[in-house]
Amino acid sequence: MICNCCKSTNIKYLLSDTNSTYTYCINCNNNYDIAHKHMAIDAILKSLLNYLNTSNEENLKIEVKKENNLILLIINDIKVFETQFNYDFVKKDIYYLETIISELVQDYHKFDISKIDIIVYE
Repeated sequence: MICNCCKSTNIKYLLSDTNSTYTYCINCNNNYDIAHKHMAIDAILKSLLNYLNTSNEENLKIEVKKENNLILLIINDIKVFETQFNYDFVKKDIYYLETIISELVQDYHKFDISKIDIIVYE
């Protein structure tokens, strides 16, 4: 793999909690923020999956919010997961998270989607 910016082949590969691979250039740090942003989002999604696997709740209020330099997963008003997040949270990220969380919940047939609230804050 070659960096688009500096043409270096010194690329760092990161494997996320969801087994996705993200890359950035070690020489010029091209895509560094994007890779680490997605690593944090994948950690939130993995934590949500773990919760969904063990939960017997009928109603779920799932919140994702950026607070200071953290991203938080809050389910039914209880903080389930937090991790460092020093990145901008743009509308595309919010849309992505709302969509993925909705799809994950729908995959678990034990949940009635009409009893699930999904809120992603800027």
